[in-house]
Amino acid sequence: MGIIIRTLYNNQDWQAPCKNPYKDAACRSCFDPNVAIRGPRPADEICSGNCWERNICVKYRWGCTPKGRTFGVRAYIGMKVFFVYKQLDGNYTLWGMSTVRSIDNTPLEEGGDDEKGFAFIHFNPFKALPRDKWVRDLTDRQLVGESWLMGRYRYIDARRESHLEQLIEGREAERPREDTVITSPANTLILEVQITPTINEKLDRIADEEGRQKDEIIREAIAEWLKGRES
Repeated sequence: MGIIIRTLYNNQDWQAPCKNPYKDAACRSCFDPNVAIRGPRPADEICSGNCWERNICVKYRWGCTPKGRTFGVRAYIGMKVFFVYKQLDGNYTLWGMSTVRSIDNTPLEEGGDDEKGFAFIHFNPFKALPRDKWVRDLTDRQLVGESWLMGRYRYIDARRESHLEQLIEGREAERPREDTVITSPANTLILEVQITPTINEKLDRIADEEGRQKDEIIREAIAEWLKGRES
């Protein structure tokens, strides 16, 4: 299993605050009032915004959102991490890869606005890929198998992890398609169920908070229910 982290764009290769962000179209989302960062200002020559993107490849860490939560037991040391940012057209660019070095078990009690209250996942040192090696125009379904609405990270299975590694290596023929069918074992039962909007909303919230896909949450709930019936 791997993890994909959705970052904001950084025109200094995620090593320093952006230069002239207001003039850089790729930085446009940072001026969206719904983006949870302080700043930046249109007149900035050096971005005055307060974001994790400015030092991902310096401090090698990323905080868990929402504030006050941790990454939980699904993140583990050695896990492969892929970094993407959202293009202006809604698709994604894969710009980096690392592995997990450690995970904070509790949110920090001290620090600045971008530290206190957050629990961080820490990476082994890495730099952004050379720009000619970036994998562009990936859809959310190619990355995580479904629409990626809220939330800043998602866990992925080994199959999608392998696809992304192959893309980074330049094996373009292996680009995952949106209609890729994941083959299930012959003894696996596939169910189609209808759920109410209220339940779907709750599943979306849990998926956003825990970085998981809804089908995984449903499978876990069924397993827990069956375990309770057996006891």
